[in-house]
Parts: sequence; structure tokens; C-alpha cells
Amino acid sequence: MKPLFPLRTAASLVALTVLAAPLAVALANPVASPFASPFASPFASPFVWAPPAPFSSAGAALRTGTTDSPLVLWKGKLTPLASLDDDVKPEHLEAVRVQIDRYAPWIQENGYQIALTDDARVLLITSSEKLAKDRLKLVGKTLETFDKIIPAPDRSGSEETFRDGAWGVREHVPDAEPVVLIELDSGEHYQSLLGSLAKSEPRAQTWTSIHASQPGFDEVSVMAAAWQSAPAGFEVGDVWRSENELVNRLSRMLMYRSFGPQPVWLSQASAWAVEQDVMDDIYCFPYRHEFVSVTEHTGWESRLSNEFKKRQAKPLQIDEFADWDRGVWDLDHAACSWGFVQFLVKHKPGSLSALAEANRIAYKAGFTVEDGDGNWSTNPAFEVPQETQLSALLEIAGEDVMDEASEYFRSWKRYKPAKKKSARRKR
Repeated sequence: MKPLFPLRTAASLVALTVLAAPLAVALANPVASPFASPFASPFASPFVWAPPAPFSSAGAALRTGTTDSPLVLWKGKLTPLASLDDDVKPEHLEAVRVQIDRYAPWIQENGYQIALTDDARVLLITSSEKLAKDRLKLVGKTLETFDKIIPAPDRSGSEETFRDGAWGVREHVPDAEPVVLIELDSGEHYQSLLGSLAKSEPRAQTWTSIHASQPGFDEVSVMAAAWQSAPAGFEVGDVWRSENELVNRLSRMLMYRSFGPQPVWLSQASAWAVEQDVMDDIYCFPYRHEFVSVTEHTGWESRLSNEFKKRQAKPLQIDEFADWDRGVWDLDHAACSWGFVQFLVKHKPGSLSALAEANRIAYKAGFTVEDGDGNWSTNPAFEVPQETQLSALLEIAGEDVMDEASEYFRSWKRYKPAKKKSARRKR
């Protein structure tokens, strides 16, 4: 198995330090909402934002077919979208059409390829058919791992919803809209994509201007994540890996798609669990603006082990991971979040999904405030209280989960769950 965190070179530190000036742009408007992107980065693209060039349909049919039925790479073949009526549920196919319509002018302008997973959960947009075929394999592995670690509940026939100010105050149906992944082969294409979205989406101008100085974005208001395959100023391979970006961003979007807004610790550490399982390493660090050193991150296991060996009488506390604020990198909270989710994945199967569902219900209830006269208002800054999270955690994973996780941190691979004592029958 590869090292958890690979070596960063000295050149990385120089490049990242030189490019760190635009951090003020991201910090000017602190992130506090539960749907803000965790992939904020101060490393500006050298390309100044400008509106996209006038649309031209020349050669568009090569990859997108007709306007009504674009060609989609599906099950290894370029297939007209209209011919999928018999294979994809009508409601899912309609949601795919809506997403394709959002990006069609930009796709035709830049000659990108549309691809769709067999289950229509992920709509992939890449610079070539060859790359799309390669990335679909990685998407498939990510979906398989996500479904194993954080399976969505069976909501067949239910009317379950969640609310989120990022999409407006209306209620949203879980697992209804496909996640859009866009891998861009240049900074020019990234900037033109943002320009296209700013023109077509009424509420997109604010967030597209913020993301213009970053190497990518993930935005739940359009259920999409986009990133540059080789952003300027990043050492590709040592600092930035497009494949890891795909896995981590997709995992977070899938979590949101199924369960709505989640606490930072659960959303990000679950994405790390999927990324580590699929890629054998972790390259995506939320809200991290400074250099990532090898010693700092390869030491997460030993860091937690040393800490908890010193505090035998004090087990892990809820605030040591659940107090991680949005928009802020915090090594202590990140390490505990990662370690705790690792424990839950390995020794409490099914608990992540159950916790996420409990948070969805709690968030839906807390997001709206009734005034007693039949009227209500929204509370976009609402976060599921830590005591509510702890109550659900103890019910789902057991009353001793914090003690068990603490012992896991002390021993890691040598950890063996304590055998539960069976109650003696009364005669």
C-alpha cells in the first residue's frame, strides 16, 4: 500500500508561497454556510476572468449530436441521449437533460465530451472521448466504494426531502439529480466555464467570481464539481493529482446528493475514506492554504496514537472533531475526524450512512423557524448541534463508541474490539 501522504518537494513550497497573494480574495468573505466549497484555494490562475467568446456551433455535432439529442458516451459507445429512454428512468433522464442543457453551449464551444454512468448518477465532461472512458472507470470505482462505506437508505415510495439555502428554500429530493464532474485541460477553459455559468445561472455570479482564483470548485447549487487537470503553479504528481481530485470531490457531492448538508467532519473525513480506499493515498485537503509537509500528515496515525496513550482516562470527545468550523483548516480537528471515520468504517459498518441520515433529518428541522402564526423563515447558518450529533452517534454506534475509538487510536491495526459480556439468565 502506498504511503498515506506522499513527499512534497521544496519546489512545491516555493511555488505555493509565490502564488499565495490572492488568499485575501477568498478570506474577504468568510465561509460560514453549510453548503460552501471546502476546496477553497488561494492559488490564483494566471488567466484573468473574461466572458466566454461568442457561441459557435461549428463542428459541434461531432461530439454532441443534435441539440435535442446530444451524443453521450454510455456503456462504452457514443449514444444519442434520446435513445436511452428504455434504459434510464424517465425522471433521471430528465434530470440529465437539464444538466446537459446547462453546459451545452460551453461544451460545443470547446469540443468537450459528455459521458454518463450506467445508473445515470454521474454526468462526466472531459476534453476527449479517450479520457472520458478512462475517467469513467475511476468514477465506477468511487461509486462502488462510496456505496460500500456510505450507502444511501432505500427511500422507494417515500417523500423524504432536505432543505438547503444553496438551492433556495424549496425542498429537494435526495438522489434525484446527477452529479456533474468537469475535468478541464487548461486554465482558459476553466475561466470560460465560469464565465458561461455566470451568464446562464442567475445566482452564479457571486460564487463564480470567488472560484475564478482557484484551481477548481464544487458547487451544490448546480450539483457540480470542476477542476483543472494541471493548474498553473502546482507540481502535478507531487502536489496535485487530478485523479484524487475526482474521487474526493465526487465523494463529497454524493454525500450531499443523498443526505443534504452535513457537518464538516463527517463529509470531509468520509471523502478521505473513499479517496484512500480507491487511490491508496490522500491528496485533497480542505481549506488548506499553506504548504503540506510530509511529516505533518504522514504522522496522523502516530499523532493520535501518542496523544491518546497519554490520556488513558480521557476518551475522545465530540468537540475534538465536530467543532471543526467551515472554511477553516484545523489540523487537530482534521486528524481526529479522519481517525474517527476510519474507526467507524472498519468497526461500525453502516454507521456513517445512519449518522448522515440523522443529520439530514435534524438539519431539515432546524433550517426553518416557525413564528407561531403559520409563517416560517429560514436559518441558513443553522448547524446540527453537537449534542444532537452525539446523541445520534451513541444510539447508532453504541454507548462505548468514544472509548472504543480512543483505544483504536492507541493501537490501530492491532486493535481488537472488546468482547461484550453476555447477560446471565436469571433462574
